[in-house]
Amino acid sequence: MAQLPFDPSKLSPPDLELYNDMIERRRAQGADFGGPYAALMNHPELCRRVDDLGFYLKFQGCLPRDIYQFVVLSVARSTGAAFEWIDHIRHAEAAGVPLPVIDALKQDGVLDGAFPAPYDLAAKVLGFTLVWKDIPQALQDQSIQEFGMEGFVELVVLSGFYQMFSAINQGFGVSPPAGASKPF
Repeated sequence: MAQLPFDPSKLSPPDLELYNDMIERRRAQGADFGGPYAALMNHPELCRRVDDLGFYLKFQGCLPRDIYQFVVLSVARSTGAAFEWIDHIRHAEAAGVPLPVIDALKQDGVLDGAFPAPYDLAAKVLGFTLVWKDIPQALQDQSIQEFGMEGFVELVVLSGFYQMFSAINQGFGVSPPAGASKPF
């Protein structure tokens, strides 16, 4: 695996300020800034824009936090992105995703797992977004009723956002944290 190097000491003063600002903004929310973001810092302006969307979805979005974390784990499991799974597992537990739901995701994946409501609805939506297919109108309507229009839109965008992060993790060799074993 070819890990993309990143050395903050080689950043220009404005890019170093940007880097430090992103670290502090996430730290204020109790979150780290590393992993795929470190790889993205090889293109600071792109990293800033990706971070803006990620920050919004993670800390300011309207999708319930347990559904947000369910989506992240589902995409991580579906794409084999070990870093994202490991990075989000404790957040999923803290957000209230039940352990049997996490275990079913880990063992069977989102497309083959059986989940209680409302995770079953999110899993049905992901069944389409993960294979890049149109979501049927009836499923859209049901999802909008459950999560609201903005929540439904966030669910679909979140699926794509973490598919992008999976590509970043796999493409740039973002390793799981030291000492962590691969979850799947």
